[in-house]
Amino acid sequence: MRSLFLAFFIVILTASAFAAPLPRATPDEREVAAAFDAARAALSEQRGGAVVPLLSRASVKSLEAVRVAARAPGNAAVEKLEPAERFAAMGLRRYLGPSELRRMSVGDIADHALKQGWLGPNVIARSSLGAVRVNGDHASGLLMVDNRPAMVPADFVREGGAWRIDLASVFSFGSQMLKGFAAMSGKDETAYIADLLEKLPAKPGMMKR
Repeated sequence: MRSLFLAFFIVILTASAFAAPLPRATPDEREVAAAFDAARAALSEQRGGAVVPLLSRASVKSLEAVRVAARAPGNAAVEKLEPAERFAAMGLRRYLGPSELRRMSVGDIADHALKQGWLGPNVIARSSLGAVRVNGDHASGLLMVDNRPAMVPADFVREGGAWRIDLASVFSFGSQMLKGFAAMSGKDETAYIADLLEKLPAKPGMMKR
């Protein structure tokens, strides 16, 4: 279950490493690989906040919505999120106290996650990128983990002339998976997510929510 939490929260901050671009790669393909290589370097150095500027505007907006919902009183804001974002917001509430959620930015949370070991360096080392396909201002690469294709590709979008990591497919895939598992369990999505989080270790010294 811990790996599932990582998939929907910190891995949402693109914890994967790129293989070196092929010699015959186009300039766009090399730039795409370089963008993700920069994210890998930052994550390897535990500088999670440095990854945020490498994300697409839509991705940052989604992560900001998660942060805002997590720190909002009550559950109304959390319930408005799609399941993957809801999972992340509820996870933040489990691992961070109210005062921490009020003062921490998305970048601060990413730094904290890496320092707390929510994502180990072995995850980065085991990941690589296969062939990249560029279509106008969008690009997608085959994400490999332990030399096997991952279920979700690595997507990118060109904004302001620079390639940014786009997390839309990660959120969409996560939401569809959670919806399916919740339906099979006979529970609503929030109750199912709460059950998943209950199986993860609670933050020491904190009461479970």
